[in-house]
Amino acid sequence: MTLLAMAVAAACAAPACAAPSGAPAPADLVLLHGRIHTEDGSRSVRQALAVRGNIIVGVGTDEAIGAFVGPGTRSVDLAGRVVLPGIIDAHTHPAQSAQDMGKCSLDDKPVTPIEVKTRVAQCLKDSPGDLARWFEVIMVDPSGLTLTRADLDAMLPGRPLLLTGSDGHTAWANSAALKLAHISAGTKDPAGGHIERDRSGEPTGTLRDTAAEIAQAAVPAASLEHEAAQLAKALESMRAVGITSVQDAAIDDHGMQIYKYLYDAHRLNMRVRASFYLKNLHETAAVLIGDAVKFRAKWAVDADFLRADAVKIFADGVIEYPSHTAAMLEPYLDGQGRPTVDRGPSYFVQDNLDKIVAAADAAGLTVHFHAIGDRAVRSALDAFAAARRSNGMLDNRGQIAHLELINPADFPRFKQLGVIANFQLLWAEGGDYIDKAAIPYLGPQRSRYLYPARSLRDAGAIIAGGSDWGVSSFDPFIAMEHGITRSEHRGLAALLPEQSLSLQDMVDAYTINAAFALKQERTTGSIEAGKRGDFIVLDRDIFSLDPFDLHDTRVAATYLDGREVYAMPKK
Repeated sequence: MTLLAMAVAAACAAPACAAPSGAPAPADLVLLHGRIHTEDGSRSVRQALAVRGNIIVGVGTDEAIGAFVGPGTRSVDLAGRVVLPGIIDAHTHPAQSAQDMGKCSLDDKPVTPIEVKTRVAQCLKDSPGDLARWFEVIMVDPSGLTLTRADLDAMLPGRPLLLTGSDGHTAWANSAALKLAHISAGTKDPAGGHIERDRSGEPTGTLRDTAAEIAQAAVPAASLEHEAAQLAKALESMRAVGITSVQDAAIDDHGMQIYKYLYDAHRLNMRVRASFYLKNLHETAAVLIGDAVKFRAKWAVDADFLRADAVKIFADGVIEYPSHTAAMLEPYLDGQGRPTVDRGPSYFVQDNLDKIVAAADAAGLTVHFHAIGDRAVRSALDAFAAARRSNGMLDNRGQIAHLELINPADFPRFKQLGVIANFQLLWAEGGDYIDKAAIPYLGPQRSRYLYPARSLRDAGAIIAGGSDWGVSSFDPFIAMEHGITRSEHRGLAALLPEQSLSLQDMVDAYTINAAFALKQERTTGSIEAGKRGDFIVLDRDIFSLDPFDLHDTRVAATYLDGREVYAMPKK
């Protein structure tokens, strides 16, 4: 072999990279003179890469990849910049959350009832919208917030008003909205939800979990064209922070119709794996999983860009006071350290949950749990254990998201059962949510295991990263910062710093581990010959930064299937 052919062969292991003549066919795109963090098995760092069509055909030295340059090749000089695989958000809600863009937002900041009234009044003054339609307010911090029906009616009498909490599990509806949603004293709590009531049994306007969905479903929908345009804007913003694949964590037919609208118009530009929302956990496994299998077949649009081969199960709600809908092994405290009898609601019967998870597993579906409290996490793990007893260890990549509180006895069970820990570590910080609305109601002993990411990593669990947008920012570099520093920003106390992860852990969580969670690690998640051309160019070397500066990271360019789908505006 010639020296050039030897260099090319050393740099490119895949058959697509080699040629019998010793010289590879020209690439469509090469990136040279960079620091390419491949996320391959050895986490190697290379100088250059080459793409032909939508496939990476070479990764290696500048000299080796230079052999792919032909007359029609586009060459990009990285000038030493860092390249990562495309970011994969393993838990997010784009189809739903995109529809909230442009609405009155309280920015997830702690508020009193008086401050809520003031902010809503200002929104109504600035942008009242169509007076014949509902007025919606989003990102209301529910921690410590109590709103009465009188409060809600005073904000907007006669016109339906709906406020939704930034926790994604709380809503507040005034009398006009309750009437249109058909929520009254005679309305029973839905499965998996709670309607708060006064002493006479009348709804107070506060709705928890699936009860909030009743009011949200009563809001008249916009046109599919408008919803698709909103989603397109959201996906564009996600590509601007390097996201190339998402797992939509709770979806129904309507959400899939929005994605399909963009797909048919060749405007999707995002890999989407959807999780079908199993709403009624008291239904039989045969019915629920039968529906899920039909849903998967109906929405098997494109194996690379739009599919729905997962199911979503809500095992509980949220920990923070006053909601207390997370399922706890031991009762909540009353805020002064005294035990109560409240362990949070139960949204299912364990035996039926076991059957649902086993049936989903047998059908080849990924089971994606929402579990916040330690009892919910244990119940989810118990259901996975039942599935393993029934089916053996199938390769369906079961996962539990959020994981705010885990009993340490359950740490090793993630590896034993092959369950992925799908963390949203942007939340692993101090502040009102944790310091005022969670820790006083848990006590110091349980609070030692809030977002225990390092404990799970050390126990051998695979950790994937997600945002849960629109509950919080989808910027992965903010989440990486918080996962490492366990603090909102420099100068603030860290939340359990012994649970921090390394930067490499966090990059793994948002690339190769998230690809594994989405069952697409053979095509994405790392920069290797034979994989798809999903990668991003950063404006700085995150591996040499103070972790507290990670949030300043910007993406210079995002590539999807070898195409540049985002470029940072030039100054």
